[in-house]
Amino acid sequence: MVKLFVKKKYLLSFLILAVLAAGCNSQSTKVLNGNSASDTRSQHWVEDIDYLYENLPKAHKNLYHTIKEEDFKKEILDLKNDVPKLKDYEIKCRLAQIVASVGDAHTSLYLFSNSATYPMKLSWFNEELRILAADKEHKDILGKKLVAVNDMPIKEIMKKVNSLISHENEQWLRVVNADYVMMPDVLKLLGITSEDRAQFSLEDEANNISKIELSSKKFTSENVVMVKDEMPVKPLRFQYNPNNLSESLYWYKYLPEEKILYFQYNECIDRSIAKSFGVKNLDEYPYFGDFSDGLLKAINDNDIDKFIVDLRNNRGGASTLMTTLAKDLSNIDKLKGKVYVMIGRQTFSSGVMAALDLMDKTNAVFYGEPTGGNVNGYGDIKNLVLPNSKLEISYSTKYFEMSDKFTEGFIPDVTVIQKFDDYKQGIDDVYEAIKNKKN
Repeated sequence: MVKLFVKKKYLLSFLILAVLAAGCNSQSTKVLNGNSASDTRSQHWVEDIDYLYENLPKAHKNLYHTIKEEDFKKEILDLKNDVPKLKDYEIKCRLAQIVASVGDAHTSLYLFSNSATYPMKLSWFNEELRILAADKEHKDILGKKLVAVNDMPIKEIMKKVNSLISHENEQWLRVVNADYVMMPDVLKLLGITSEDRAQFSLEDEANNISKIELSSKKFTSENVVMVKDEMPVKPLRFQYNPNNLSESLYWYKYLPEEKILYFQYNECIDRSIAKSFGVKNLDEYPYFGDFSDGLLKAINDNDIDKFIVDLRNNRGGASTLMTTLAKDLSNIDKLKGKVYVMIGRQTFSSGVMAALDLMDKTNAVFYGEPTGGNVNGYGDIKNLVLPNSKLEISYSTKYFEMSDKFTEGFIPDVTVIQKFDDYKQGIDDVYEAIKNKKN
């Protein structure tokens, strides 16, 4: 059974909800009428909003677990009234805010996945928002801190951006808001800029502030440079081929000098699961059973002081894969007291469930940061497609009560926060903490 799943770009087409009606029958939500009937654009948006209002409460396991029904209805009515004076991107963002108000990270409207963005990729290091990638034209900004956009401080901006993001804890906000702040439409909606071009204030290591104006563009692998490309030493977590789908999903490596077997588990998916999700190009996907056989053989064939499972990039999929592997690991006597698991803010959905399986079956010790996904919460998603805009909204169909040990995300036994100065030198602080621990 697929217990939890976080929506991926290549899985957007699976499990589409069959629609029975286009529009809301409730007279209390019918606001636009008369002259608006001649405005095709406005009418189409109103139909989409009515469709959302009518169908999302029916489809979701418990839509009003956080937001009150009357508050949800008011947001719907306000948006419908505002449709004629809003641009399309503003309506999309308002819809995202309404969906985010549900308070369920799996119930979301992900904005502008194919849109042009500002040519930077950001990530949080403590309270610093660092530039980890940029287009080749602006290579000199790599590593700098983003402190303001159009002279608005980044903390103030993030308070606004966070209203668009479906989340259950602060960790997941820090995953998504770093992407959203690079979207011109988001910044325009929030009144941070009035055009695609914006001014970014950047701070270097000497605390000097410089300003650069950037326009949105397609950010492709051909024109990108990254901090990790300039690391003097490539850390273990990056020692795989990102152009090989199998390695991108999961891989392992034995380090004989440290007697460490490192296993990076990035997605809970394989060929069988991908088939059930309706994914094409199935031949590119491995079978997890075959992979697990190789991993278990590597464990049995090598002298191991530490077996490390890295879940820091795992945003979900099918939880059954790790459940089976964790059970097999629990039967290997040589691993007793030697299993360590890395978790972080990008550990989400079935990635969190993988952590729970390893905790329950192997008595692993956990290092890193709290997870972006909650341990107990809503999941097992399906998609609702709005009839005119074709916007896709994921929603939860089940509630999972997995452990009474955690109130939000999975909390590691040992908290380790990655320092940027170490990151740019190729030092993985979480890995080093585990490597240097004496068994």
